[in-house]
Amino acid sequence: MGKRIPTNVAKELFSNWTAVGGPGKAISRAGYRDTFESWFSLTELKEYIQYLEDNITPEQNPGVRVYFGSYGNQPGPQKGFSTIFLAPTREVSSEEVVQNSNDYNLDAYNSGGTKWPLRLLIKI
Repeated sequence: MGKRIPTNVAKELFSNWTAVGGPGKAISRAGYRDTFESWFSLTELKEYIQYLEDNITPEQNPGVRVYFGSYGNQPGPQKGFSTIFLAPTREVSSEEVVQNSNDYNLDAYNSGGTKWPLRLLIKI
């Protein structure tokens, strides 16, 4: 389960992610740098959460899993760049374990705003 973390811990996590040579190192191509963050408005997050609540009962413990992704070889300006997307989860029980599993019958959520390269189009 998630928890609130102090700002200094968040800053350290981000610094570790963007460190030169680290897993989130900025890449560049065609004069643009890869994104390092995504932004979603409260309105769109509430709408997505409402969509999940409308389709997953409280007893099934609805949730959201956050994934890092890449647009891979998809044509267009996003080709090869990173993204973050949200995936719906629900509780699934078997004889041995209870876990939150992805619900592949519902849509995931993407297209948050970003700093690099899509929203501000900062040239290197």
